[in-house]
Amino acid sequence: MTLDPITTEVVLSRVRETTEAMAHALFHSGYSPILRESQDGTAGLTDADGRVIMVGGGIQYHSMLYTKSVESLLMAYPGDAMEDGDSFICNDPYQAGNSHVPDMVVATPVFYEGRRIAFGVSVAHKADVGGLVPGSSGAGSREIFHDGLRLPPVRYWTKDGVIPEIENIIRTNSRVPDVVVGDLRGQVGSTRLGAERLQALSDEYGVDTLVEAMESLIDRTRDRVRAEIATWPDGEAQAEGFMDHDGADPATPVKIHVRAVKKGDRLTIDFSGSDGQTKGPINTPAQTCKAVTVLAAIAASDPTIPVNSGAFEALDIVLPDGKIVSPVFPATVNHYFPTSHLAYACVVAALGKLNPSRAVAPPGLGNGAIAIGYREGRSGRPTVQYELMVTSLGGTADHDGTAMVMGMCHFTPSTPVEIVETEYPIRIRKFDTWEDSAGAGRTRGGIGFVREYEMLSDVILTCRTANHEQPGWGVEGGEGPPVCVTSINPDGPDSEELAALDTREALAGTIVRLEQTGGSGYGDARRRPPEKVLKDVRNGYVSVAAAAEKYGVIIVDGKIDADATKDARG
Repeated sequence: MTLDPITTEVVLSRVRETTEAMAHALFHSGYSPILRESQDGTAGLTDADGRVIMVGGGIQYHSMLYTKSVESLLMAYPGDAMEDGDSFICNDPYQAGNSHVPDMVVATPVFYEGRRIAFGVSVAHKADVGGLVPGSSGAGSREIFHDGLRLPPVRYWTKDGVIPEIENIIRTNSRVPDVVVGDLRGQVGSTRLGAERLQALSDEYGVDTLVEAMESLIDRTRDRVRAEIATWPDGEAQAEGFMDHDGADPATPVKIHVRAVKKGDRLTIDFSGSDGQTKGPINTPAQTCKAVTVLAAIAASDPTIPVNSGAFEALDIVLPDGKIVSPVFPATVNHYFPTSHLAYACVVAALGKLNPSRAVAPPGLGNGAIAIGYREGRSGRPTVQYELMVTSLGGTADHDGTAMVMGMCHFTPSTPVEIVETEYPIRIRKFDTWEDSAGAGRTRGGIGFVREYEMLSDVILTCRTANHEQPGWGVEGGEGPPVCVTSINPDGPDSEELAALDTREALAGTIVRLEQTGGSGYGDARRRPPEKVLKDVRNGYVSVAAAAEKYGVIIVDGKIDADATKDARG
């Protein structure tokens, strides 16, 4: 059976509508701010074997983890062990491929007249699943058992509803059981919505038409990626970056190295030169590294290419076991995100040398999160505040980097101030741009920010960021931004700067300030038009001193001194 192009596009548009509806249901049924506000989750569809078809909303690299999740489920429940109406869960990174233990996977098989045709899948972060600290991602983790409750692939829901024994296990192992179970049930609902929509589409267009249309999308993605790569000149390029340390050995930075080789229509991305897995929690699972590598390859080629399993089939990704980007059990992985983000930046940097027209400066490398455990929240019960910390994008050949946008995923998951203060006993004293936080360049990086909290009760605080010691880098003569800074009581006599990974008790009245750096610059800063530098100064993005030092633009009394600027620029 060969579908005509019009039928294919009509059916795929309906499938796309389905995944968007799944994501809408997921985020609008979320109990926790990390899901409903920050959208730390996704919902989408795979084929019957787990190949990713399409995903809606949220953190896009999640979708490329679906395949391993479904494969692990099919191993645990082979043959006819699955039934229509079942939904399954798993959150063990070594079995399901999820990025870390707090990311729970829900998978619902889609049946049509007894035939399994697809899976509805969702991955979403949970506020707390046990472990050493509130939020389940402690700086002191040294093995996966410290990261919280690990569930193998297990049936969670049937046509008769939830399986209470499984849900009770989850409740018993969480500090905020109602929030976690509420989010989890929202995931189940989103995947079951996807199943119902696909069954309805099968009624309308025929099941074979639906399946062929979905499979054709994977084939076209694979072919588009290969065709794009074929236009690049053959060659080899390398890039590397460093994590500050792993939390266990604060004196030793940890390297990620990428070697990209392009030959014909094949692209090999090799991480063999990266450092080995660490004792501390900065390891990132191999499946996550593969996912962000796929996103980087699409960004460096044609960003209109759909994200699905076809892109995997067009790339050769080399990840030897036992590396920081491919750890083996029982390594802890709870602080995986900054490592994954750095891996993405390194792949983009290497591919930018092979395809300079798509080169882009790295985004700020200080991504991560904070987790705060309260003995008593606004509701009177124990609660956990979990917030994502984003940075900003790097400059390109044509544009400045966008401010306060998560690199790699390109969306804005910062929780609104009003929501934070309503949900938790905490006051946000400041949320503002950070002057001189962007890497200078002909096009500068996006501006970073300062976010300052005042604890209104005694808490357990975990700061999980990065880029406190190892700065980012510019492209084509651009400069990297300053490093991030996290400090306690920054303006007081007991001021203390925290490490990138830090867990501690904090008393009521404690002030915590996070200065999250901006993106890197692209091109020689002294070729930036002086009028743009003046505008940045007026907006508070660049200081008068930095305008002179970095850009060679002399500003006096709010105006450009043309003669002095000409002399400064040589």
